Amino acid sequence: MENLKDNLKRLIRQKKFLIGIIVFFVVVIFFVVLNIFNSDKINTGLKAGGIKLGGANIVSAEERLKFINEEFVERKIFLNYKNQKWETSPKEMGLSIDDKETALLAFNYSHSGKSPIIASWRQLKSLLGKDVSVVWNIDEEKMEKFLGENLNSIHQPAQNATLVFNPQKEGFSSVPEKNGIVISIEQMKKSLEEIVSDPNKNEVWLHLTEQEPEIDESETLKALEKTKEIMQTIPISINTYEGDEKEKSKKEIDKIETENLLNLIDFEPISDPENPENKILGVTINEEAAKNYLISLAPQINREPIDAKLTFKNGRVIVFALSQSGIRLEIEKNIPILFRGILNNQKIILEIKQIKPLITTESIDNLGIISFLGKGVSNFSGSPTSRVHNIKIATARFNGVLIEPEKEFSFNEILGEVGPEQGYEPELVIKKNKTIPEYGGGICQVSTTVFRAAVNSGLKVTERFAHAFPVKYYNPQGFDATIYPPSPDLKFINNTPANILLQAKIVGTELIFEIYGTDDSRKIKIDGPKQYDIKEDGSMKATLTQEVYDKDGNPMFKKTFYSNYKSPDLYPVERNPLE
Repeated sequence: MENLKDNLKRLIRQKKFLIGIIVFFVVVIFFVVLNIFNSDKINTGLKAGGIKLGGANIVSAEERLKFINEEFVERKIFLNYKNQKWETSPKEMGLSIDDKETALLAFNYSHSGKSPIIASWRQLKSLLGKDVSVVWNIDEEKMEKFLGENLNSIHQPAQNATLVFNPQKEGFSSVPEKNGIVISIEQMKKSLEEIVSDPNKNEVWLHLTEQEPEIDESETLKALEKTKEIMQTIPISINTYEGDEKEKSKKEIDKIETENLLNLIDFEPISDPENPENKILGVTINEEAAKNYLISLAPQINREPIDAKLTFKNGRVIVFALSQSGIRLEIEKNIPILFRGILNNQKIILEIKQIKPLITTESIDNLGIISFLGKGVSNFSGSPTSRVHNIKIATARFNGVLIEPEKEFSFNEILGEVGPEQGYEPELVIKKNKTIPEYGGGICQVSTTVFRAAVNSGLKVTERFAHAFPVKYYNPQGFDATIYPPSPDLKFINNTPANILLQAKIVGTELIFEIYGTDDSRKIKIDGPKQYDIKEDGSMKATLTQEVYDKDGNPMFKKTFYSNYKSPDLYPVERNPLE
């Protein structure tokens, strides 16, 4: 009887052992298969801020997070503190989900190069619904501005000790530091993660935390001494070099007085050279203010290059004005020069860039520019003053442009940068389904006229785009060319046997571009522009066909330009944000 019991126990132990081995191998096989399945994907079951990302690769996870973020940033949320409530949105506060970093964090949790045991453990945790944190993008400047403007009754940041100018003493004096009470951004982010994962949630309860200033009054002493040194150098002379490399002469163009200096100087915490772990008040230059100051100086310094002027006499182009190099103030390069000059009492000599003319006096004799090839005309009647101003500046960039045989002309390349530094003013442009003010609005008047001249001269246009909707300045519709650096662009090839020259002039409200070169007796036939499918909402379509034949009447090429104009109502005019 006892032997029977012993045999039964032994059989039970063997059965348990066998079951254990089977379970072990099943578990091992399960995790091996799971690892293979997830080898290039985020672990099955893994979440980020409640968002299911398991089974997705990085690209598809990014797309999912991007879609969720687009909805999330526009969602109405309510910020609560005690009995106070504020309605806002994550976008308004400068908060958004970082889809790239969040997807990478989830992927790295699955593929961190750890041991197989840790990898298997993470696979199991993922299957059970592991939720990693969302990575946030925070526009700190926008966030602080929002809190300061809307929640300043509870959000009162600490104030560092700083320096202010005392007009009576004609110097700076210190202002003591002040402790602050601020909203905890970390707590806010945790609440927002819950809102991301649950569309029914829209309440965020705010928590306040104490904030101590980085700089106390005793840590402003070095900055105070530095400001005294700077004030003793006023007025600070601003200079440039004139002339070529051989005969440079220094020229004073401005003096920084006390009022200018106060706009340029900033105070911010820096590491103490004697104790790097400690912060002291540092004296620096406000980069934006320095840039604006240099922009204000640019008109006194900048000079456009002057091309050698050409005119026809006895069937040949001759020189009647010599070429001259231009100069341009290098705004970005001169910010550190201004910085070092003011703070270190160094001579300030601003860097300028020499700009060579496109047509030099020396290069004119062999250009082969002896004939008129064609012209383009457009009318900007009714344009606002700022638009006319921009047209004149841009036209000057293209007057005298020389294009070599077989070379491709790029409007945007010659146009260069468009901004206040180049003298442009804000005017309306078509951008992102709206008509909005930007620096340089109206330049398309120039590109359109150049396009017309190129077509009428029999040149081969390689890139041209019509405007989004019909614009009155470009009548007849279908013969326009829109540009916006770097794209879209207007491009054409000089397919004539010699150099060609662009010459521009403004007569009343007409902009005229003429093209000169060598006449190879080609014939140009223009059909159109023809408008069709014209609707009441202002939308329409148009075609323009250019046919070019050689001197013997053989076809050289044929090109049809298609224009599909939408309704102007689809592009509402926005108020000028620069006013």
